[in-house]
Amino acid sequence: MKHSSVLLGVVTLAVQMSGRILTPNGDGLHDRVAFTLPSSLNRLPQSRVFDARGHRVADLVVVSPTELQWDGKDFSGRSVSSGIYIIQISDEATLWSGVVAVAK
Repeated sequence: MKHSSVLLGVVTLAVQMSGRILTPNGDGLHDRVAFTLPSSLNRLPQSRVFDARGHRVADLVVVSPTELQWDGKDFSGRSVSSGIYIIQISDEATLWSGVVAVAK
């Protein structure tokens, strides 16, 4: 009987965040969080925003081929409640997760 082993690796997507605290009050300070993607990506990844209960509340907005943003608004354009939000950016083989705190 021949045995073989498979090494499974985890590949993460290199993403840089402009900050971890979002204060969407229109004063121009911390009203948006930007996510910078590597220029080596062949296409834009999926990007989702989840609340602390796991409900999908928004997608990130594409600003350029290497930048995504979130302004603290949900799918209907309303500001989300204060709290912790999970950001997931993924493509076919990689995943990046981060946390943003929304404070009003």
